Amino acid sequence: MASGVDRYERSSDTTVMLHVRWGDELAFAELYRRYYRKLMNFFYGMSRNVQISEDLCQETFLRLWRLRGRYTASGSFPAYLFAFARNVWLEKQRKTKRRRRFESLRSVDENCETVAARPLSHPDEIAASSELEQRIFDALDELPEEQRMVFVMRNIEGVSIAEIASVMQCPINTVRSRKILAVKKLRLALKGLRVP
Repeated sequence: MASGVDRYERSSDTTVMLHVRWGDELAFAELYRRYYRKLMNFFYGMSRNVQISEDLCQETFLRLWRLRGRYTASGSFPAYLFAFARNVWLEKQRKTKRRRRFESLRSVDENCETVAARPLSHPDEIAASSELEQRIFDALDELPEEQRMVFVMRNIEGVSIAEIASVMQCPINTVRSRKILAVKKLRLALKGLRVP
């Protein structure tokens, strides 16, 4: 008999979510394992704040558990989950009245790891890299929210265009347009930027 850890390892997301619907906590733990990092990356791409990302990620999983009885095995599970995530994000934005305060990309520990991982890093290279990251994130922050959301889901998380359309409840061509506009605006904002 399979242990609790690997019981669902080879099962599809839909199958695992059906078990979650029936109250199976091990199945829920498996979905959490599969999607925690993806949701963290999504929320971080939207907020650039680790603490906010963790809070929103936890809220998303909490809602998934609370509303598990409503799940029907139709459509893609990532689209279903990211629809929860999108709603959590939009609610957070309404509560904070669209006030944004973003923190730096990495904590001190992560910066130390990055510096240690670069064998011949010089202080000027590290500073240039940090400045490049800041310029990219500043450009991303300037995008309208719907374009930024599409860009983060597609280019950072690899969510399909069809799944994004389902999440955002809009036509596929609208998603494509938002993605194209986001890329054009980012290219324009970063034009002339030298990458070290």
